Amino acid sequence: MKKIGFLRLMIGLIFSSTMFTSCYRVTPNAGEEAVLVQQPIIFGDGGVDETPVSTGSEWCATSTDSKIFKITPVTFTEEFQNMAPADNTPVSFSAYLKTQIRKGQTPTLYNLFGADWYQNSLQASFRTMVRDKVSAYKMFDLFSKREISAQLEKAIFADIEDYAKKLNIPVDILQVSIGAITPPDQVLTETKNTAAQNQSSLTQDARAKAELTRRQAEENKAIADKAYMKEMNMTIEQYIHIRQLEIEKEKVELIKDNKNATVIFGQSVPFSYPVK
Repeated sequence: MKKIGFLRLMIGLIFSSTMFTSCYRVTPNAGEEAVLVQQPIIFGDGGVDETPVSTGSEWCATSTDSKIFKITPVTFTEEFQNMAPADNTPVSFSAYLKTQIRKGQTPTLYNLFGADWYQNSLQASFRTMVRDKVSAYKMFDLFSKREISAQLEKAIFADIEDYAKKLNIPVDILQVSIGAITPPDQVLTETKNTAAQNQSSLTQDARAKAELTRRQAEENKAIADKAYMKEMNMTIEQYIHIRQLEIEKEKVELIKDNKNATVIFGQSVPFSYPVK
């Protein structure tokens, strides 16, 4: 009897040890869900468990695989290098697709679209949509007009959202963004040089206009002076003398409120006159 009891105890210990060593714990982090994929050891049915592990933890047999999915928003980045738009001048940019897996539907997502659901179902179509929309515009418009990027984002968002709905994929499309669109370096250099030349031309035009305006003002003043001399029947010497007196008067007017100032009158015989 003692031998039978001991044998039962040993069998129980072996069974318990086997149970613990053939199991593992699945513990998703916050914002994650784990999908359990049951694999039969020898016989029986396997498959995807329709209830995901979202909070806490769950013990699983080693024959059960687990796939972790983020159910918080995730952004996928697609790079486009030297893509030819309407005028065949290559541009480079990044396109961003923000998505979010619907909570509790990760088993359906995995069962129908796999662990790499974005690469399997959306990536190729998203890249094609971006390429088709961008290729309808010319390089300079894409590079210089932000409103075109906004139009592209809106149009691509509508297309990829509609495509995702047709696939019936349990993922929400949240946002499409287009990064800065840039042409090759040599095009940027030429654009900067052209802008500098245009600015220089504008500066020169403004200077020329100012000089013409000043010239016109001087000519108008000369005409007015001649008319005044003629009207007053004055000689050039008389007019110059009057102008000198007017200039001296202007000097006094300019500093009349300054008690410490001194005005020097005259050209040939200057003398000082203190202003009080």
